[in-house]
Amino acid sequence: MKTNNMMTGAIVLSIGAVLAKLFSAIYRIALTRILGGEGIGIYQLIFPLYSLCVVLATAGLPLAISKVVARHPGKEKSVLKKCLFFTSLLALVITLILLLLSKPLALIQGEESLKICYIILAPSIIIVNVISVLRGYYQGKQNYVPSAVSNIVEQFAKLLVGLMLSVMLLKISLFASIIGAIISIVISEVFALIVLLVYLKKQEKTTSGNVDINLKSIAKDVLPITLTNIIMPIASFVDSLVVVNLLAKNFARPMSVFLYGIETGAVSSLVSLPTIFSFAIASVIMPNIALKNRQHNRSQSLAFALRVILIITIPCALCFLVVPNRLISLLYSDGLNGLGVQGLNIAFRLLAFSSVGVVFLAINQIYTSSLQAVDERFVTIRNLSIGVLIKFLIEIAFLPSKYLNIFALTIANTACHLTAMVLNHFEIQQHFKIYFDFVFTGKLVIANGLMVLSLICVLALSQSWVVTIIGVLVAVIVYLYSLYMLKIFNKKDLAIIKYKV
Repeated sequence: MKTNNMMTGAIVLSIGAVLAKLFSAIYRIALTRILGGEGIGIYQLIFPLYSLCVVLATAGLPLAISKVVARHPGKEKSVLKKCLFFTSLLALVITLILLLLSKPLALIQGEESLKICYIILAPSIIIVNVISVLRGYYQGKQNYVPSAVSNIVEQFAKLLVGLMLSVMLLKISLFASIIGAIISIVISEVFALIVLLVYLKKQEKTTSGNVDINLKSIAKDVLPITLTNIIMPIASFVDSLVVVNLLAKNFARPMSVFLYGIETGAVSSLVSLPTIFSFAIASVIMPNIALKNRQHNRSQSLAFALRVILIITIPCALCFLVVPNRLISLLYSDGLNGLGVQGLNIAFRLLAFSSVGVVFLAINQIYTSSLQAVDERFVTIRNLSIGVLIKFLIEIAFLPSKYLNIFALTIANTACHLTAMVLNHFEIQQHFKIYFDFVFTGKLVIANGLMVLSLICVLALSQSWVVTIIGVLVAVIVYLYSLYMLKIFNKKDLAIIKYKV
């Protein structure tokens, strides 16, 4: 009989997340080309509020429920039913609030036409809520396949339906094309829910009878994680209200929306790619650490997770820093240019500014999940809140600046993640024994140095997009081969990676 361990689960979720993110990236790049800088700016104004509503209804549910399910073997069905009942009521209330406030909120954002977009998206809040509960249920049972498959199906459906509707409706108007993209989100979530329900129906045949469990004990785990996960969507929503207005002190409103769209649409979607791995590992490490009583075992799992994250995110950050112009040109071509502005040049610099934040964000995701697993429920809320406060102070001070303008938003986000990561690191030291590994660090420096050198050498041959792709592939091969030759993983790591039968 096969037994899933941390690495196995992380691999399954990562494969699913990589494929899903690949479809999502293709969709976002193609959509940016279709809508242009101004259109993607309007599109991005919609999502902070929608994401906030989704997070209010679902934030932390997969992680929290996976933790509860892992700690209550035999009571999984009771956890599932009670979580679905409680969270669905909450999602219904939030849906009704969004419908009622759609017009005044759109007016505050300066785009009254956004009201119809919010009305279209509102029902999907309930759907996403059910999806989140089901994913948490499966992850708590250490069955990561349903989450991975549903994620892939969701993004693939959005890719096909979204691009088809956007292109068709663009013939009517730019805003009609945006509505087509919005509709595709609802449709894709319906497909994801169907996949999860099919898996649930199959499992019903083999699942044991129901066992009662106190709803209070579930809320004790769910609510703190929800509060932690709601902070950044709130921050993004506030950004959608104030960033454009602060930029408008030096630019016309269309230009402010254009700059906001480049940063939050084109650049942020690229920066978020490496974090799919940290999110996958964070999702797995929660139930894994929650089940371990010995500090040594918990520390070993956390140390391994951090090493994997650094192996993945550091080379990505270096590529964003060293060759941002080649990456942005390859992905967006002239799709970011508009309003008489070379949007590509702005995106180059934004990506370089964002590079180091990738590592901070990824590490902090692992720290947050680990602290929540050992019942440090409100520490992560406090630390992230401090980071967000610093973020807002930087934005207020520097977004109106003629020289920094939109770059202040990138700097503020990086400062937020760095602050939260440092504060969480101090808390981590109280519960885990984590030491600085000089040997691992040296090997990682060598591997990344060889990767960057190979990338620069290949890209120096030509400016064509073909050479860019070849350069990236060569860099990946050199990096992986270097890790292999340097034996980056020790015997303890290999023991964790091993898939037991």
